[in-house]
Amino acid sequence: MTPSPETRFPAKPSGEHETSDIQIGLPRPRRTGPVAARKVRRTLTTWLALWSTGPAAVLASAPTGITAVALSLANPGGGLWYTGHPILAVLGLAGFVVAVFAWWAAGPALAPILVWAGLAVLPLVIGTPSTSTAGTVIALTGPPILLLVAALSQEWRFRGQARRGADLADRLARERFTITGTPAGRSPVTESSPEDLAALRYALDLALQPVDEFAGFTRIDQFRESALRYQLNSLGYALATAQFTRTPAFTGYLAEAQRNAIAKMLDRRVFGYWAVENLWGNLRWNPDPVLRENIMLTGFLGVQAGMYATLNDDRFAEPGALTFRYDDRHVYPNSFSTLAESIHRNLLGSDFTLFPCKPNWIYSVCNTFGLNTLISHDRLCGTELTGDVLDRLRHAYETEFLRPDGRIIGVRAQRLGLSWNLWAGPVIGLTSAFWLHAGLPDLAQRAWWIVRDQEIRLDGDRCVLPVRASSRLDPGNYRLGSTAYGLNMVAMTARELGDDEYARAATAGLEEHGDPVQRDGVRRYAGLSGLGNLYALQHRFNRRSGLRDLITYGGPAAWQRGPVLGAAAYPDVLVARAETDGAALHLVLRPGAGPVRTTLGIERLRPNREYAVTGATTDRITASDTGAAIVELDLGDRRELSITPR
Repeated sequence: MTPSPETRFPAKPSGEHETSDIQIGLPRPRRTGPVAARKVRRTLTTWLALWSTGPAAVLASAPTGITAVALSLANPGGGLWYTGHPILAVLGLAGFVVAVFAWWAAGPALAPILVWAGLAVLPLVIGTPSTSTAGTVIALTGPPILLLVAALSQEWRFRGQARRGADLADRLARERFTITGTPAGRSPVTESSPEDLAALRYALDLALQPVDEFAGFTRIDQFRESALRYQLNSLGYALATAQFTRTPAFTGYLAEAQRNAIAKMLDRRVFGYWAVENLWGNLRWNPDPVLRENIMLTGFLGVQAGMYATLNDDRFAEPGALTFRYDDRHVYPNSFSTLAESIHRNLLGSDFTLFPCKPNWIYSVCNTFGLNTLISHDRLCGTELTGDVLDRLRHAYETEFLRPDGRIIGVRAQRLGLSWNLWAGPVIGLTSAFWLHAGLPDLAQRAWWIVRDQEIRLDGDRCVLPVRASSRLDPGNYRLGSTAYGLNMVAMTARELGDDEYARAATAGLEEHGDPVQRDGVRRYAGLSGLGNLYALQHRFNRRSGLRDLITYGGPAAWQRGPVLGAAAYPDVLVARAETDGAALHLVLRPGAGPVRTTLGIERLRPNREYAVTGATTDRITASDTGAAIVELDLGDRRELSITPR
């Protein structure tokens, strides 16, 4: 039996369709936000102090070993230049760059420090038979020259972006944007096609396997985008979206699949990465994945739990319902509420407001999941967690995480204040637009408008992406190839933002480049990773403002009190549509494994009440004392079934 959500999660009052026409501006260009600027100044001051040890040692005619160490502090590997080992110096500098990349990719904060320190002592280990005046000059002048080049490049880039931003601001001033939403009482439900159902089976097969098994999931690493947690998150989002727009009155194996996706998140193989990242990134041994930072788990899982609670029941709000067991001594009981509280606490405790995914590294997209978790929790549990952070988040996105040309900056170093300028490409804009739409819809609309204006175009009935690596990378498996993943993201964002023309064009391109295959009734794209296939389900089952409606409004009260299809055999019975008006239940079913006589479990009927049935082997049923009943039917093709109180 499915627990009722009525007691803990009252529905939001229904209302008219929300539509507002607004104008969206672009903030004045700034080189960086005030918080980032302060941290960058501190970083440069620290570097200057280190660099000054080099010329101080040279001017003081310090012993050779001390001078070599000082020059290595001034310039990673500088002591090797000084002692006449130019090849080792170049290799050492390359190793330092790799260490910085590893720090960004997986969070080991000590990697660059250890490499730098190792290069400082290396001249002492290998000996200093001679010194080089030219090497000394290279060691001392290399960093200032690189800094000057970086500063000039940054200034040149800023001026170019500011010019583009001014042009965009002028054109934005002439645009009107429509913000739409469908309050809970008016959520439309449509019917899935046979192709839709075949695609959904890809997600169902992943989720309905035993909870401790991960067959069919990509297993590369647990630190970046191919990690199991992101596949599980996207699996839950896709299943919830399909339920919201097609079958809100079907729990059964669809709700079970969502529960399984959440339960798998509690597996140490999924969340255990944090013990490693927290140790080598924050220099703290604490495997607790919820307490501090780590929004890539708390925010993403919080959205899953909120979607499930909106559509099904409140089990994940119970204390300890989300318990992370690292080992017998390290057990961390949590719930939907503790996830939301952790996100709220970390947002308020960050001077950027946005807080890190990985130790030190703040990703703007990841923080949208934190905002969506708070919005869902406020609606479902009657809290006001969003109230004191929403304005701060808006300010942060508009100052600390916005380039002068209006593009959202994808990542910034919390401690250093620096960002990767290139980490602001079309995929960042697309994912930001999609996930921001619930909480900051105006920023989402602007981000989509800029990507569409600057990065993509229509060529007939196809969508064309720019020819660059970021448009051809599938982050779910790190492979460079076709534009299938990029088109996938265009389709997902365009569908949510209501741009049907681009959604159709991108979907057509995905069908062309994604290599769709169907086997044993299951449809997927062979040209996409598992993560990409799950995002493809997101746009297949979504509609205009579908995510915004699910996060912000939820479903009608009738969905919570009316009868539901609570049990059906999978894959014998595929549910194309399931809707209740609070009293009656209307279903559209299709066979998944050939013609079959099967039974359905109906729940949340009025106890002991008689119902008329059409489309089954009987024309009436009587609900039990618990409001349940069994219906038998022959399912050979599309079948409509209605259960109506007599």
